[in-house]
Amino acid sequence: MHVWLIHTCSILSLPLQGIKEESNKEKSITSNAVMQENGDLQYKKFGLGECSFPNYKVVILCLGVLNAVLFIAAVVLAVNCAKVKHGLPQDSHSAALQLISELDDLRSNHSDVITAEAEAKSALDGAIKNYTRLKENIEKQKIINDGYQRQIAGLRAEKQSLQSNVSALEGSCGRCQSGWVPFSSSCYLFSYTESTTLNKNWLESRVDCKRRGSDLIVIDNKEEQRFVSSTIDNMRAGRDIWQQGFWIGLSDTDSEGTWVWINNVTEVEQRYWMDGEPNEWGRHGEDCGVAVYSDHNPWKTRFDDNCLRSEKKWICEMRAN
Repeated sequence: MHVWLIHTCSILSLPLQGIKEESNKEKSITSNAVMQENGDLQYKKFGLGECSFPNYKVVILCLGVLNAVLFIAAVVLAVNCAKVKHGLPQDSHSAALQLISELDDLRSNHSDVITAEAEAKSALDGAIKNYTRLKENIEKQKIINDGYQRQIAGLRAEKQSLQSNVSALEGSCGRCQSGWVPFSSSCYLFSYTESTTLNKNWLESRVDCKRRGSDLIVIDNKEEQRFVSSTIDNMRAGRDIWQQGFWIGLSDTDSEGTWVWINNVTEVEQRYWMDGEPNEWGRHGEDCGVAVYSDHNPWKTRFDDNCLRSEKKWICEMRAN
């Protein structure tokens, strides 16, 4: 655009030069016409045709006006061309400054993006570490919770057992005489509670129970067996189980080897006898049953002894009121 305007200004300056040359040519012709008049010649031709003197002045005037207009137009165009020449670098400089500013903004935004990316990556790494720690804590808590669940199950079983015992005690509470121990639907007297030194043989012990309105104990089930064994354990005065036994209502006096309870029920369960018992040891034999507590096996808690020659403590049983 800049080159085109300069080229246009150069073209427009050509008519001014042509007008100046035409003016000089007209002056030369006028001089020749004057010279011819002095020689009595009449001027007939001016330019390309005939022209009178008054018309020549009008033409000169018009050409002068046209010359002035063209000069003014040339000046205006020159001024505009100058403005264009000076304006183009300023506009280019402004555009360049704007581009540089936008480039700086892009660089700043790019730096912000990189910083934000680094911060996001750091936050992600922290979140992953927290997730890993949380997962480990959950596994640990799960193990601890499993242990608690097992403890709860054990406590519930123990609670149920205690509730059963409480129900049994409540059922027999107030229905047993003083000094007698309630269990299930019966009352029990351990002679140890009345005297720690008094012992009797099997027959004398049974007489004492009958005098109290009861008889020697008959163990009917494993719960009663556990009750008797644990109670004896709390009454032991020494570690010699052979000297810490209690007479029970079991004997084979009627038929050797056939053990019968005092209620005429034959004992068929063999697991409660201690190893090697009953053995009918000695010349006088052993026909009466004894209950003890065993540290080695809480179920093997019986042996046989001589009914008349051996003296021990005893256990009486009676139905609760």
